[in-house]
Amino acid sequence: MTSVKRFGAEVADEERRPSTIALGIGGAGRNIISDIEAKSLSNIRMYEVGTSERVPDISFINISKDDMRDAYESDLSFNKRPLTKSEKKIKRRIREADLFYLVAGLGGETGSWSTPPCAALSSSYGAFTVGLFAKPFESENIERRKFADRTQKKLQKDMDIAAVFPNSKLLDINPHLPMKKAFGVINTIMRLPMEDLNGVITKDDISDLKKFCRDVEEFRIGAGYGKGRERGKRASKEALRSPWLEDFDDYKTVLAVVTSGEGGGEIEAEDAMEVIQNEWPDVNMMWGLRKDTSIEDRTRVTILAGV
Repeated sequence: MTSVKRFGAEVADEERRPSTIALGIGGAGRNIISDIEAKSLSNIRMYEVGTSERVPDISFINISKDDMRDAYESDLSFNKRPLTKSEKKIKRRIREADLFYLVAGLGGETGSWSTPPCAALSSSYGAFTVGLFAKPFESENIERRKFADRTQKKLQKDMDIAAVFPNSKLLDINPHLPMKKAFGVINTIMRLPMEDLNGVITKDDISDLKKFCRDVEEFRIGAGYGKGRERGKRASKEALRSPWLEDFDDYKTVLAVVTSGEGGGEIEAEDAMEVIQNEWPDVNMMWGLRKDTSIEDRTRVTILAGV
């Protein structure tokens, strides 16, 4: 029997919000978090993780590729091996957080070697761990794509949400999009779960969300905006047309956030959820509502659908 449950709070004291950390790992992850406007995620401590500092206004954790490769390739489980120097640096920065975002591109050396050890560290604290991972274009080197797949499998045991963004889906949006603009689009899309989840989730939700996501191997994202009459429905319909959702038709779990602009609220959220339920009547769903007047008189729906 399917279930629909609401989570989070549209308005909450800062004490009720989870202590949150985001790690931008490797080149892709660091580019994504560097584009975030500080005011939109002011309650998240952000760090770039890499071998050389690139973003002057974001705290930097300097790591060794050799350290992270050794951790990645170790035959010992996380709890049975000594931490490398680089892992110890990361551990000192991330203690006692309730919610972690790990943002990376899989397939490259730094992102792929470093992300699984970071996920294991997060999981060891019992934190709710959300991964936002870009994967290589189909035209890229086959070994790079295989490396990305291996890393994704390695991550599964330590992630509560592993949201995957194959870069090739950008071509479905616009096949003639210049590469620089294409990566700008993916960066914007990959930031939405951070912005929307963080605007609604409370500490009290962590346990329920971990249980809700327990058996999901991979999440895909859809996001859309609606304006005017029935803008909640319009936003959900656009989100459901996301090219990242096209790869599967057997989604079993949906986590959704409705972001309401000026003049919106409960009615738009109910309309939005109705559209998703009609599209996928057999999924279990948790959803939350947040307010953000920066989107003016529009409603945004962000869907994380899991298989």
